Amino acid sequence: MHFGSNSNYAPCVQIGEEKVAQLMFVIGTDGGGLEHSHWQQNLKLAIRIQEKANQMYPGLFKPIILRNSRYNQQVSKGAAIIEVGATGNTIEQCNASMKYLANVIDCVMKESTP
Repeated sequence: MHFGSNSNYAPCVQIGEEKVAQLMFVIGTDGGGLEHSHWQQNLKLAIRIQEKANQMYPGLFKPIILRNSRYNQQVSKGAAIIEVGATGNTIEQCNASMKYLANVIDCVMKESTP
């Protein structure tokens, strides 16, 4: 039995000649009642990274998801979950998206450093 489209199970984006797995930030908040004093800073960093990715590699990221759980992201500023693809993506598609993510993070960090 098949529920949903293939794009839900294997979200991809074409970058040049490569088909790569899409990425998605999952940002925890204090919405569940537990202390998480810097979730908004984590969200701001995720937004900066995603905006840069949209300039460099349109479609690499799916929309950011905010959750009422912390996922241990309260432990450190800049902590986030980045989901890579889904159950239908190949390991090659997932690995390929990592080099683009690394390029994006490199650019964001260079812009942040005086």
